[in-house]
Amino acid sequence: MTLASGPEDEFWKAQERMGPIVAAQPGFRAVIGGPIANSRWMYFCGKFATPADMDAWYDSRQHKPVMDRAHTTWFDAFYIRKWRAPEAGEALAGPLFNETAIVASEAVPPARATEIVDGLREAMTRHGALPFETLADEYEQQPFQFVGPLEEFPVVAPVRYLLVSHWADAAALEKWLSSPEFASLSEIGDVTSETLVQVLHAEGEREGLKSDGSQRGWSRDAVAG
Repeated sequence: MTLASGPEDEFWKAQERMGPIVAAQPGFRAVIGGPIANSRWMYFCGKFATPADMDAWYDSRQHKPVMDRAHTTWFDAFYIRKWRAPEAGEALAGPLFNETAIVASEAVPPARATEIVDGLREAMTRHGALPFETLADEYEQQPFQFVGPLEEFPVVAPVRYLLVSHWADAAALEKWLSSPEFASLSEIGDVTSETLVQVLHAEGEREGLKSDGSQRGWSRDAVAG
């Protein structure tokens, strides 16, 4: 998401009020946010045990006023893709989402973060990471997002980062996860990795949905234009 200039304080106060409400929802796992290096976007995601739990929160009467306020006042743009854990024995058909978490002993200085992003851009491009789409047909300058330090509930660690990326298939992702460049992330901190498969919506199921059901998004500039 990108926040509109002016109502930022209102947005963050609303998030504080909504925290206990969303945490009480069936299947709630986490809310995670943070700055994205070399990007105009801010990372913001909710995690639930199942897609059905996530849909229940989307349809909740407590959630709708917040979504409406985000459209009218708080956000200049947002995009959403949904992912789920694969079922036991499920073949991993792409595109795949990889979330690599890094628990660091301290926050990475800005100059070091720039070095990390530059190195990852070269390495992950070479290993075949897909271009990182945000809004439909718009892309980050690198095929990933390096996010953090995270603000999250519940708190997992004092300082944590995420490296998120998209991959065409399991073979390409496995080559990256087995590479020395991926192994070098342990120089930042303790590394864990999770791979998820895409959740697709039926046509018309969500407002602003791409024709293939993979993403929905909205931009104030596009609406104004």
